[in-house]
This record gives sequence, C-alpha cells and structure tokens, in this order.
Amino acid sequence: MTRIGKNTDGVQAVMKTFVHFGAPPNILVDGKPHLGTDKLVPLLRKFRHHLRELGVTIRFNARVDDLIVEDGQVKGIVVSDVELQPGPASQKLAFDAVVMAVGHSARDTYSMLWQHNVDMSPKSFAVGLRIEHPQELINSIQYSELAAEVQRGRGRIPVADYKIVKSVGERDAENELDIAEPTRSCYSFCMCPGGQVVLTSTNPSELCINGMSFSRRASKWANSALVVTVSSHDFKPFQSHGPLAGVEFQRQFERRAAMMGGGNFVVPAQCVTDFISNRLSVTTLPPSSYRLGVRPSNLHELFPPYITEALQESLIMIDREMPGFVSSKALLHGVETRTSSPLQISRHGETYESTSLRGLYPTGEGAGYAGGILSAAVDGMYCGFALAKQLSLFHGDIEPFLGKTQKQTGFIKY
Repeated sequence: MTRIGKNTDGVQAVMKTFVHFGAPPNILVDGKPHLGTDKLVPLLRKFRHHLRELGVTIRFNARVDDLIVEDGQVKGIVVSDVELQPGPASQKLAFDAVVMAVGHSARDTYSMLWQHNVDMSPKSFAVGLRIEHPQELINSIQYSELAAEVQRGRGRIPVADYKIVKSVGERDAENELDIAEPTRSCYSFCMCPGGQVVLTSTNPSELCINGMSFSRRASKWANSALVVTVSSHDFKPFQSHGPLAGVEFQRQFERRAAMMGGGNFVVPAQCVTDFISNRLSVTTLPPSSYRLGVRPSNLHELFPPYITEALQESLIMIDREMPGFVSSKALLHGVETRTSSPLQISRHGETYESTSLRGLYPTGEGAGYAGGILSAAVDGMYCGFALAKQLSLFHGDIEPFLGKTQKQTGFIKY
C-alpha cells in the first residue's frame, strides 16, 4: 500500500481515516498493508457522503478548463461539462484559493498552467513494461516447497510478491536522440500479487497500462511494472515543450504502443525469453489477465536502446537471484509510462502556495510531490493545514496532529 514509511504520523493518520470509513483494521498493523481496489470504492463513497454532510459540494462530470486570474492571484476557476467543449456553457466559480490536486495524467491542466506562466519544471520518473507471471510460479520461486500452502490467498501463507531494484550500466549515446547516463536504476513498481493488468489511458491513440489487485488477491496472475529511470537529460529532444518535455517524452511511447497494438486498446506483448533474445514471439502467447487483448510484438521497437538494454540486463540479473523469473510463461506488456508525475509545480515550502501564482496550492501526485494514494493523501493533509492557517481557519500547530514533514528533492517524505 505504501513505500513511504507506514509508521510515520502522517501515514498513520491516513490509515486511521481509512479504517474509520470501512477499511479493515489490520492495515494498521500489517507489515505490508493491502486494501484492494474493491475495498477502496465503498470506502471513498462513505468518505464522500461525510464530506457532503459537512457542507462540501462535489461536482461530477465537471472539467476545470481555466483559472480566473486577476493581478497575479487566482480568484476562481472556469468549469464545464466533460461532454462539452469549453465555450458559452462554461461556468465561472469564485474562490478565495484553489487547491490543485490533480492526478499525474492531467495533461490538459498542465498545458493550462503553462499558459498562465505557472512555475513548473520537468521531473525524473520511470518508464518500462509490465511483466506478468502465473502466481503459482512466483509462489514457487519465493516460497519453494511451502508454495503449496498459499492456495490463492486462502491458505496459511499469503500469495507471494517481490520487490526489485537493480543498477544497470550504460553505453555511450550515439546521437542526440539516443541520450544515456553512466548508470540507471531499473526497479519493480506497483507489484500486484493475485492481480491483473489494466488500462489506464482513455485515448485510443495513446496506450498506457498499470496493474491492480482486489482485496483477496485471488487471481491466477502476478504482475509488476519493470521500469527504468529517466530524467530531464533524456527529454532534451522535446525541450521546445518547456516544462512539458517529460509529457511529450511519455506520449511518444504511448502512441507507438497504440500503433503496435493495432488499436482498440489492444496491448503489444512479448514473451520474456523472446524479449531477451530480441525475437518476435511467433508461437501462441501465454495467457494474459489483460481483458482487452494482446498482440504479439517486438517490444524492442518501443523504446530507444538505452531503455531496452537496461530492461534486458535487469531481467538477466533478476533471474540469477530468482531462478525461473525469466520464463516462457512470463509475458511483457507495453507500455508503462505514468509511474509518477513528469513535472513538478513549484511551491513554497511552508505555505504550499505556488511560487508564481498567489492563491494556487499545488499538491499530491500530479503536482509532483507524491507517488501513490497514501503519499498523495498525506501531502494533501499538510497542504490543507497550511491553507487553513493562511486563511485564519486554524491557529494551532500542525506537528502535534501529523508530525513534521521531511522535505526531499522531488518528493516529500513523512
């Protein structure tokens, strides 16, 4: 559920809130707390009803098209129905402040902020592929003879997972489009035991996937992203896009994946053994949990060599430590590009207010200060306290409630 330290005050505050609205209490004490997508939906529904009882207005099917800015300060927002184009039907809403808590795929919002000259900068993230194995194979690799005790999560041993971090070498760049650094990290991301591969894009011309698990983790598959770090150094071919260079870097791979899949959100896929050998999977692909279909493809055509070779090298290294990980039963799916926000919206450390636009409070994952549900929630709480103090709605000290924030480059760790 989290990689930011579950015993910190901020995380515990979020977890206790989850439990209050229906999450199982064991998430407060489990070493690897897991909620499950199916449990999160009713929890959020109860949370939403609670907010409405407090007087909060929640608008569905509404899109924020623009900010209302006067004399360098945000005065409100312009909204319209998601089914309509911005125009006469748009509505202007006035506010004392605007908290910008978008997701990391809010590309239209990023473009709008850039038009308002809001301070933003490209941020490092990671791109790669999602690898899927039969869950029984991962159980066998991790548990050996005890794997039989798992029984799809109903046994006395939980379904097996894994966490991988590798440092891989680089060759020199051959041209300006083939940029490389001395070393890169390749790591597993959003590992979903007993889960499934799911679509995360809504535009058929830009294909992107992720993974999820239900609370029981009872599916036949285990999947995880295997991703390689990229930075602003890699975005140089897109520097004309300014702070949105990382967004364009993502888009090139998503568009390529959509074309390789043939449309209709079909995913290009390749056996792991064939990917390492750089050959097309001509035989029948192993089964996939992805419900919209997979198409045999040479995934070497997706990325530049410095990413492809890092993935190949890391797979070989992983198989040495986890024999059987590289298997004809394992399937790679493309493409995973949205591991975190491709940019960061600059803000003041104490007030959380934008450094360039008064009244705007960027927070959470889309703003570049979190990397998942829990870290985004924690960041949002601190932002809420800071804004409440600035509006004279709260006069106490935040730290007795949530602890002290520890600021790091690109993220905030609590």
